[in-house]
Amino acid sequence: MNKLGRKRGVKVNLGLSLLFSLIVLIIVFITAALTSVIGYILYQTGAVNLLSRRNPLWIMAILFLVSIVISTIISVVSSKYTLRPIQLIIDAINRLAAGDFSVRLDLKKPPEVAELADSFNLMAEELGHTELLRTDFVNNFSHEFKTPIVSIMGFAEMMKYSDLTDEKRDEYLDIVIDETSRLSKLSTSVLNLSKVENQAILENQTSVNVGEQIRKNIILLQNKWEQKHLNLLLDIQDVVVFGNKEMLGQIWFNMIENAIKFAPQSSDISIELQANDNRIVFTIVNGGKPIPPHQLPYIFNKFYQGDTSHHTSGNGIGLALVKRIVILHHGTIGCRSDENSGTEFTITLPTSKKRMA
Repeated sequence: MNKLGRKRGVKVNLGLSLLFSLIVLIIVFITAALTSVIGYILYQTGAVNLLSRRNPLWIMAILFLVSIVISTIISVVSSKYTLRPIQLIIDAINRLAAGDFSVRLDLKKPPEVAELADSFNLMAEELGHTELLRTDFVNNFSHEFKTPIVSIMGFAEMMKYSDLTDEKRDEYLDIVIDETSRLSKLSTSVLNLSKVENQAILENQTSVNVGEQIRKNIILLQNKWEQKHLNLLLDIQDVVVFGNKEMLGQIWFNMIENAIKFAPQSSDISIELQANDNRIVFTIVNGGKPIPPHQLPYIFNKFYQGDTSHHTSGNGIGLALVKRIVILHHGTIGCRSDENSGTEFTITLPTSKKRMA
């Protein structure tokens, strides 16, 4: 929790304490006042003298019982108003637990309860988004696995016919191989993402020349960018980062492959790696179709794809994997996209040799 959160928590706790203290003080004051009035009435009517002759303790007992009855009545009546916001919050929490993410609280007073209501509304909104993303995740995951399997099965059945030419058979075999490779890559990506998501501490850390890693990945992907006749504008320094070599390699491969995939034919891709104080800054820009503003907040979510028609190859895991690895290395990743400058991803990583936890 940051300092602002702690200060807010202390403020809310103090405000609630003062509020309940004030309520108790009011109940005590009203009880004392009414008990005094009843005692005065008993005194004026002579009942006090009569009771004191029999047993002085009776007066104290009567006043004690009167104060209990009065305080109980006042507490019951006041609780209907003072505890109403709490009951509304409980009801809203129960509805939220039952899966109703549309529930919202509209509480304005007291300020502490209003702040609690705002926090609840924010939580409900985020849970609603999470549920929507979970549904999209299941749908996209099912689609990504089902499509190649159906394709493999269909072409495998077609190859059973004996009247196929060698050319057609080879074509179908190539499709089956491609779809099998697609499934294999998807399985590997899911396993890698699952691994890093459940990892809190980086292992096998060493000094890594990330500039050299980036150049090697550019060579590995040479066939892809040459097929699209892309022009790579490179400004890559040899910079050493202390981290996990395999994970860092996955960052550069995914980012470069992603840029190639969305870059138009015969366009430019700019890749820069610079050292800045105690960190490195990696920037990659392609001039493809810009990402709509409403999609930008979700591009790092698992299986999220802006192209809901799935015409573009990919499975929506790459950026989620990259972000998690960057976070494990205590770095940051961001994206901006517009018609003029294209889509730009920026990754910063610390270069310190201090062991990352």
